[in-house]
Amino acid sequence: MKKENSNNLYSTDEFNAFMDFVKSHGVQIRYSKGQSLNLEKAEVGFVLSGLLGIYYKGTGKFIDHAFYGMPAMEDDKIMSTQPFYCRTESDVIIAKIPIHKIFEISHPDQVYRGVVFSALIYSLIDKLANIYDIRHGGNGYKVVKELIELYLNEMHITQGLANYILKRTNLSNSYVFKILATLKKNGYIEIKNARLTKILKPLPNKI
Repeated sequence: MKKENSNNLYSTDEFNAFMDFVKSHGVQIRYSKGQSLNLEKAEVGFVLSGLLGIYYKGTGKFIDHAFYGMPAMEDDKIMSTQPFYCRTESDVIIAKIPIHKIFEISHPDQVYRGVVFSALIYSLIDKLANIYDIRHGGNGYKVVKELIELYLNEMHITQGLANYILKRTNLSNSYVFKILATLKKNGYIEIKNARLTKILKPLPNKI
């Protein structure tokens, strides 16, 4: 997994130092596919490896996989206001640590831990908000175009392009297949055995 820091809210060195702290002071646990994280109240888990899926509560639609270092919490009071939940989709390693330990300061240099933790929470919310805006912006083709471009960059893809799009949106089967057929016919994409193998030329902004 790679570090998520598209907002430049902390430096690479600060993030790496923070994750070293989490790994050394937290409890690392391996979870199997489908197993609950079982995080306690006021405890946070940081994703170290594996596929932890993020889903919308209302629709059950897949949003994205957790990024390396992503914080996960399951406290009812905290999560009741959040529109998403997490689910393990492969063996996942989580480092669990009480939240208060992150904010303990025994040396002035350690104040960055709370800053990095807060920035990670912000990065997560911002990432999910951006994805929601893209997929619920009222322009079905824009959503399909975005997901086609994401498909080639996804790791561990096990499904065809159409199912990949349908799993992440509320678009109808007929609409998605019609768009993909049109793009393929006009030479924009190459699809073999239901999987996108290549984007042959830049996708049009309208179709």
